[in-house]
Amino acid sequence: MVILALALILLGPAKLPEVAKSIGKGLASLRKSADEVKKELDLGGLSAEITDIAGNPEVAELKQMVDVRGHIRRALDDLEEPITDDQTGPPEGAAPGDGPQGGEQK
Repeated sequence: MVILALALILLGPAKLPEVAKSIGKGLASLRKSADEVKKELDLGGLSAEITDIAGNPEVAELKQMVDVRGHIRRALDDLEEPITDDQTGPPEGAAPGDGPQGGEQK
């Protein structure tokens, strides 16, 4: 209360609103800058934590264990391997001409 009375006496009623407005803008700008600095510091700490976690050998081991894409790729590669003649020949003990490819025609 004393500060307001002193400001009113020193600045006068005409200048007091302008000065108060300027002080308000300055404080808002200062507060905004302080919030940005806080945010940057928080993000800096977070990125350091992420880097520490990513470089952890246990995390790399877990990634290999849970490599779903790798398992799918290997399974698809196994399916795309060409079938050899050993796998397509007639079963053991079957006579030539038996089965769907040979034999009698109707």
